[in-house]
Amino acid sequence: MSKLMKTMLGAIALTYCVSAHAKPFTNQDAVAEAKKYKFVCGEDDKLKCRADRKQFIKEYQNAYAGDFFAQKNVAKTIWKHRDGQDLNSQIGACAWETIVVRTDTIYKNGIEIYDQKDMCSHLSGDDKPPQSYAPADVVEKKIEEIKKNIQARTVHLVNVEEMDFDVKRDHEESHAGVGWSDKY
Repeated sequence: MSKLMKTMLGAIALTYCVSAHAKPFTNQDAVAEAKKYKFVCGEDDKLKCRADRKQFIKEYQNAYAGDFFAQKNVAKTIWKHRDGQDLNSQIGACAWETIVVRTDTIYKNGIEIYDQKDMCSHLSGDDKPPQSYAPADVVEKKIEEIKKNIQARTVHLVNVEEMDFDVKRDHEESHAGVGWSDKY
């Protein structure tokens, strides 16, 4: 066997061994990542903000489990409670909304592209403080990281009581409260 062939086989074997022992991204990892987002809450909406955060942590897991509505809600919640100077919030909101825009689903309503422009561009039409924006390549890297974790299918759906979503009954958040068989 040639030296080149041995080197290639060795590299393949090493890659296989390393990837086989790589720790999968789990629900616990999704929770830890969700908790890194800083939520900015006004004095008059602290209770609502705390409730949003509690629901957000559950929906963040469902977003990584591949649920379209959870992905959409995650992007909107990050954007709603963002600190304009926190790049992590802008990167997260833009990345999740871009995934929503790029997803092929019957649940899109056409508004997603406008939400993406708000979350990813330098022009923000709201009254929040000035927004810091990350370079496009940083956002694209986050999108690829999220997609890789979604495609690994190692994060599983969780119940979201706040929206009457039961995993066993509803199967996805679009059927929250009504069950799968009532819709189809």
